[in-house]
Amino acid sequence: MNLNKSVFSTWMIASTVCVTASMLIPSITKGFAQLPAGSETVPSQQKDATLEAAKQPTATPDSITVKVAEGKIQFSASGSWSTIAPQSRLLEAELKIPAVEGDEQDGRLTIMGAGGTVAANIDRWKSQFITSSPEHSEETENQEEPWKTDEKTIAGQIVTFVDMSGTFIDAPGGPFSGQPQIERKNYRMLAAIIQTKKNGNYFVKFYGPTATIKQNAAAFKSMIESLQIAE
Repeated sequence: MNLNKSVFSTWMIASTVCVTASMLIPSITKGFAQLPAGSETVPSQQKDATLEAAKQPTATPDSITVKVAEGKIQFSASGSWSTIAPQSRLLEAELKIPAVEGDEQDGRLTIMGAGGTVAANIDRWKSQFITSSPEHSEETENQEEPWKTDEKTIAGQIVTFVDMSGTFIDAPGGPFSGQPQIERKNYRMLAAIIQTKKNGNYFVKFYGPTATIKQNAAAFKSMIESLQIAE
């Protein structure tokens, strides 16, 4: 009888272990099934690449295409800028550049074709800035000169870059609109005169509050350097 009891006890223990194991195995295998295939053996190189990708800055907005001269001249501009209806019939294209925090006015970029020499147009732009009177001297007292020029060849065309600062005499509707002019202190203008071989001279003029222009200066340069001329 003692032997039978011992055999019976052993059988009961074994049965209990088997039942318990049968209940646990599905839960364990289910947990493994939820893991992505191969996730338990991700190569260290792949982990490093994933971490590096996570450190990369988020993508900037897509660029926008700006065409003038009936599509023969083309630029790629920042996707954070927007094209608007030109305020003057003399303009072929106009873009609005959002003001940075602290600036009350947006930046304005205009494109037009016009005659006259490069020097004559630069002199005309200089006349739109007040830089010599005592009441405006604070704006330019730390500058070697209130304007700078630089010349490059882009897409086979000669391009003259202009950089001016001071109090800007703004004529929102154009020089012949009859609208009153506005003195805008602490303004800056970046411009490019493109001497195209087939379409004459084109003028790209970007102006606004100094901080807004500074924030978008690289984007302006990139736009001009994206110049494409149709054959």
